[in-house]
Amino acid sequence: MPWGDPVTAKLRDVAKMAGVSMSTVSRALNGDQGRSVALETRERILDVARQLKYEPNDAAQRLVRRVDSRVHRTGRVGLILGQAYKFSDPFWSRVLDGVTEELIRQEYHLHFALTIHDLERQSQSVLRDIDGLILLGVMQPPDQDGWSKPAVSIEGADDRDRWEHQLLTDVIAIEKRRAMYRLVAHLAALGHRRLAFLGPSPSVDERAEAFTQALAHHDPSLEPAPLFPAEWSAEDGYQATKSLLAAGHRPDALVCGCDTLAIGAMRAAKERGLRLPDDLAITGFDDISFAPDLDPPLTTIHVPKELLGELAVRKLIERTAHPTYPPVVQTVQTTLVVRGSCGAPRGAAPIQTE
Repeated sequence: MPWGDPVTAKLRDVAKMAGVSMSTVSRALNGDQGRSVALETRERILDVARQLKYEPNDAAQRLVRRVDSRVHRTGRVGLILGQAYKFSDPFWSRVLDGVTEELIRQEYHLHFALTIHDLERQSQSVLRDIDGLILLGVMQPPDQDGWSKPAVSIEGADDRDRWEHQLLTDVIAIEKRRAMYRLVAHLAALGHRRLAFLGPSPSVDERAEAFTQALAHHDPSLEPAPLFPAEWSAEDGYQATKSLLAAGHRPDALVCGCDTLAIGAMRAAKERGLRLPDDLAITGFDDISFAPDLDPPLTTIHVPKELLGELAVRKLIERTAHPTYPPVVQTVQTTLVVRGSCGAPRGAAPIQTE
């Protein structure tokens, strides 16, 4: 069927019929080179678009440029990732999906998605062609001559000192302190008395400090909890857990700063011959897509990752309309999801608590 058929289906209809996200459809139809789509997926999307008589060219023209009576708008937004792995990271890739899908809903176009290192090799013109930037991860806005457009940061870690003393952009952040209070209370209610935390130090992220405070707040009689330092990857979790178990440190429950750390911790514990959760309960943070499929299924803190991206887009559009508003930090609520890895009854359905 011809692409120019006057009957045009909505982008979400193409996505639904093809079994993919709207952001994937957009990338396939617009030839986005930043996050390429697999050939088989792209062909399926194109076939569905033809069946539904969807015309991508007209849609692209609507997204490329918008002008109001006061300020020239390109309708384009740029995105910078703090590290290259975030394109495939199970947490940040979902945030990126939320960004691109909300841009589509708002009739904006993702002009580029670059890592911070890629941006250093780009011409300054790439920044002149956009209305604003979304920053994934903790970083400063670009410091280039004559560039003063709005930016919004989505930050997984905490930098409260900077937020209080030099807040240069709007920030979309994750609520962690109350999440740790809920998690510790749940583990204590299951009878775990010796708890430990595995993750970045309190100087890097709020979770370790919140964990310690939650123990003291919930039950001062709980044994003092050691903090075992580790970065964010599964390998970091594996090596740190392997070391602490070899040194004779075995808590009842190990609270990990993120799900990837918990995956590594599970592997190290099983290699040590420990039964999960009978000998050691393990919990995570983030609720990445395959957390329910681990053995045992992972108790974790659910972070609405797509919502982080959506809110960043809305805040950026608001900022372009009101550039003199003071920057703000918006915190997104998280939820405790109880599964088998903490010692919950086997076979029980996941429990979500506010």
